[in-house]
Amino acid sequence: MTSRGEVGNRPAAGTGPAGRHARVIEIERDTDWQPPEPRPWRTRTRVAAAAAVGCAVAATVYFAGVVRPDSLEPVFVRAGTAEAMALDSGRAYVSGNNTVRAYRLSDGTQLWSRRVVGLASLFVLAGDRLGIATVDVGQRPTVEVLDAATGAVRWQRQTRFVGRTGDVLVVNGPMDGDAIPLRGLAVADGTPLWTVEMEPTAVVAGVAGPLHSDQVEVVADRLRIRDLNSGKIVAEVPRQTTAATVSATVAGNTAIVVDDENMISAYDAGDGRRLWRRPIPLIGIFSGFGDCGRYVCHLNDRGTVALDRLTGRQAWKVGERYVSVPVDDQHMFVAETFVGFDGPGAVVLDPRNGQVRANPAPWRPLGVIDGSELLVWRYDGPRQQLIGLFDARTARTRVIGRSEDWTTSPNCVTSVAHVLCAGPFSFGVWPR
Repeated sequence: MTSRGEVGNRPAAGTGPAGRHARVIEIERDTDWQPPEPRPWRTRTRVAAAAAVGCAVAATVYFAGVVRPDSLEPVFVRAGTAEAMALDSGRAYVSGNNTVRAYRLSDGTQLWSRRVVGLASLFVLAGDRLGIATVDVGQRPTVEVLDAATGAVRWQRQTRFVGRTGDVLVVNGPMDGDAIPLRGLAVADGTPLWTVEMEPTAVVAGVAGPLHSDQVEVVADRLRIRDLNSGKIVAEVPRQTTAATVSATVAGNTAIVVDDENMISAYDAGDGRRLWRRPIPLIGIFSGFGDCGRYVCHLNDRGTVALDRLTGRQAWKVGERYVSVPVDDQHMFVAETFVGFDGPGAVVLDPRNGQVRANPAPWRPLGVIDGSELLVWRYDGPRQQLIGLFDARTARTRVIGRSEDWTTSPNCVTSVAHVLCAGPFSFGVWPR
């Protein structure tokens, strides 16, 4: 039992999926509540119970294959800036001051470093590879693929990174006349797999599908869906109007196109099938769309409206503007911002009716959502900050770490087994 305002810490065997750490859970509901006084046990009973618990803990640790941590301290902390970060199963990657460095997750040993020019973004690729996309002050973009274990360069291209799907990196540019070349490069060696020329006026709505391999494109008179593995157009339909396109986006499996007549046209993002067309429900300064599970949410500075995916009919409306990430049919994370989950107003909403189901406060969100969990943090006294994972389904926060170095909200990334967070002057790794 911990005193008020403090957080206890102990291994908690048998909680969470196999192979993941479990920590003590702290949720304050009533600080005056105390557990009932337990009845005294006989010595023989205590010994037997302790032996049973010890066997259960040992079995859980053995079958999980992971040693359960018994401290909230980080695995390691290193001084330096972290402008971009990435994690794989064995290494942490950090970019800062025009250098990318790799650290072993088990003890923080630096494995290699590589000089880069310009701001870099990092992404882990299959085959034990690391991708680096950079843009320097002259706006000359570059894509590099390194051996993640050694930092050796496998291949490099001067082009702009667009996305990835399977074993293909999608890049574009430089412009060739009036057309913009879109290319698919093999992750293994950078070999060009396909090249297409896109119209400069094409509006890319986004990437859809369970494997994120289909790109939705809108041109003057039609909507098309392109398979990014092959570069081929797999579906093409006439648009529902000839009005000029103002914006296009993909919300879940629905493509949404807004035209200059303040009308919304909806299409199935899998086969391009036309679904409905209706006026924008809320006219405001900003207009955006989000995935609300069974609905498409339209949001602006006046609030949020949930629209049925198949008919466009209004299901519910709230006065707050919510960006959303669905968890299941009964839970979704929302935040009162136009983008991201690292600001105020993050709660769990019921996507069926728009009602609030849970609130992580007093924990503050860090903008990272992993399945049903939101990464959060809070102060725990002078120079003490806690980091935890708030579960949308249970409304409980699992404390996983403590830091003394953060003066502002840190930036973080997660993997299945670790969390990497960076403050202004240092970065550290905690097990999950």
